[in-house]
Amino acid sequence: MTQNIETRISEVTVFRDGARITRRGKAKLVEGEQILMVSGISAYAEENSFRVKGKGNAVLRGIDVKHVSRTYEPEGELKTLRDQLLKLQRRRDDINDAIAQQQARVKRASSMSLQFSSEFGKWYAAGESKMDNLSEMDKATTAILRDAKKRLRDLSRELREVTSAIQATEQNLNRVQGERRTETLTDVSITVNASSATDLELEVTYQLGQSGWTPMYDIDTSEKSSRVKRIATVWNNTLEDWDDVSLTVSTASATRVEAVKAQPLYVDVLRAARQLPKAFALRDRKRMAEPQSGAKEEAGAYEYERAEEQETSATEIEESFAAVSESLGGTVIYAVPGRVTIESGREPHPVTLTEETFVSRVLYYWNAYAMSEVVAQDEVTNGDSVMLPGKVRVYANGDFIGETHINLVAPREKIRIGTRTAYDIKAEKKLALKDTEKAGITKGKKKRAYKYRLELKNFSKNPAEIRIVDRIPYSGSEKITVTLQPPPSLPEKKFEMGVLEWEATIDPGKELQVEYGFEVEWEKDCIITPPLP
Repeated sequence: MTQNIETRISEVTVFRDGARITRRGKAKLVEGEQILMVSGISAYAEENSFRVKGKGNAVLRGIDVKHVSRTYEPEGELKTLRDQLLKLQRRRDDINDAIAQQQARVKRASSMSLQFSSEFGKWYAAGESKMDNLSEMDKATTAILRDAKKRLRDLSRELREVTSAIQATEQNLNRVQGERRTETLTDVSITVNASSATDLELEVTYQLGQSGWTPMYDIDTSEKSSRVKRIATVWNNTLEDWDDVSLTVSTASATRVEAVKAQPLYVDVLRAARQLPKAFALRDRKRMAEPQSGAKEEAGAYEYERAEEQETSATEIEESFAAVSESLGGTVIYAVPGRVTIESGREPHPVTLTEETFVSRVLYYWNAYAMSEVVAQDEVTNGDSVMLPGKVRVYANGDFIGETHINLVAPREKIRIGTRTAYDIKAEKKLALKDTEKAGITKGKKKRAYKYRLELKNFSKNPAEIRIVDRIPYSGSEKITVTLQPPPSLPEKKFEMGVLEWEATIDPGKELQVEYGFEVEWEKDCIITPPLP
């Protein structure tokens, strides 16, 4: 006994590159073994991912998954158009036959008139015919030709009308036939054995591709904290509408994960290649082409448990967020509250997951040799959950700044975002001294000295933490020597390959000056490139 059972999608767990669907349905079973058919599942469903369970006084014997193709014909209009087209085509053939008949009449009448006219002179001269016979023949021929040509004009006009009607009918027929579609779906046959008549609650789960989600973040920064809103942009191209479902978003990936076993890296002395016989060369190439067994071990599949949905008491101005849980391997699962509808084939659907408050601070940065203005950045410290790569919309106290992209951010890792021009700090680099002299007649060298002053002023109401970088010449040549002299008035935090870096805090309304200098000494026969300032 086979019974079709109606199921609907009730739960969806969206992975980063796939989804797990849960369908539920009910059926009344009689005693004995029977087959339950679940039809209309997307063709993208993975055959080996189907799992069935339920509640009822029955035993599950097995399941069978098949892909089937169904053709849907347009109703009613197709047969009518085909009959109409056949009728018009027959009428067109009849008109063409009638036209050919009238054209033959014209040809015969013209031929008879021409022959009679050519022979009439002989007959008239011999007294065998009268002039009245010529007049009667001419009248009869003219009448025949006039009638035949009139019929030809009428038939030609009717033929044009029928041809236009055929073209219109063919276009309508093509349109209707275009609506004829073939769909490939997945059917699941479930064999159960009921010990007695019972009501069965059936649950079918499976995984499919053509779906997933990408992370997006809204970060609103302030002086000491930042509000980070995690958003999942869910897309559904599965050919199944997720209508009023319970949605769970998981950071897991539906693709296989592999642990690659380590293999030795052999190195040897290069030897001259020798020419091998053709048979040996072919054997070696085949041997090299064979895959190495045991090179990879497939990692164990993770089991993902759906978190219980939490009820939130929503008010008019509150926004509900997902309940967060963490499973094996650091996978984070977000149970979205309420019911969600995401139709197949539509635009990506944004779903707000969580909103968190992170510690942050405003940092200033100035590259004295490359930037005319100071920039500000927000350093945000991530919380206890990983932040996946994604697009970030950055706000400063509610005002939109711009968009950026972040890479993977580990828990408690710091990121810098929201780079913008800082109008509350003014910075200027000034050349205080430039001196050129010979280092000595006997030495045969030249020397040039520079002194610079970096001036910064804080116009904001809060202390400003700033990182300043500048550079002096650097050379790997033995003929050119560069020394930092005199030392900077503010001790540098880092000095490497000519790049100087300072960190300082400027109080509100205060100024900061950093003075430093350097000397360049080179042999007189050398030409320095690029030229010194």
